[in-house]
Amino acid sequence: MNGRKSGVVWPAHIPRWTHPWLRLWWPGTEWATDADSAVHLTFDDGPDPDVTPWVLDELAARGMKATFFVVGEQAERHPDLLAHIQAAGHTLGGHTMRHEHGWKTDVDPYVESAVASLETTSSSGVFRPPYGKFTRTQAKRLSTHARMVMWDVLSGDHAIRDDRGVEAARRRLRKHTRPGSIVVFHDSAKHGEGMRRLLPSYLDWLAGQGWTSTGLQG
Repeated sequence: MNGRKSGVVWPAHIPRWTHPWLRLWWPGTEWATDADSAVHLTFDDGPDPDVTPWVLDELAARGMKATFFVVGEQAERHPDLLAHIQAAGHTLGGHTMRHEHGWKTDVDPYVESAVASLETTSSSGVFRPPYGKFTRTQAKRLSTHARMVMWDVLSGDHAIRDDRGVEAARRRLRKHTRPGSIVVFHDSAKHGEGMRRLLPSYLDWLAGQGWTSTGLQG
């Protein structure tokens, strides 16, 4: 995921015709679903005591569910937030213990960190690699432990710097989102400001299309 300047994200959208080829290279990964009236909102890098409760309130106001891919060390610091997420009917997933970059981490320590992060979520059975980057060998090893959730739409909340970036992200989301899309946001302190500016209008747009959001299960 790259944000070279405000609103610029690559790849913002991963076309569905590529998904079978991606699954061949990274066995066990999922990039979209066949849902016909729902998308799957996902939030990475939390939980955060300031940002995550706000996200939960926004989702609750519209009756939508999401999947939260939590960093293990953050989860251990904020077990009350994990309980709040689960009590609200959302799904928890692993995101490694320290947000490790798979391309820069050896196979054994990466897999150990990923599995440990799953254990912090009560073995929910869904995992996302930080940055969307892990090796084929890491994916094969992890496929026996979890459903590995990737995405087909990036919100770009991590790349927003100004009003122009917000508008670019809104246009991009509306262009690429369709039923079954797995959409990435971030409920972290680092990217919380961009996400706050983007999420409410996007949720309202989804509802206006007659769609909702549902969580992903392992």
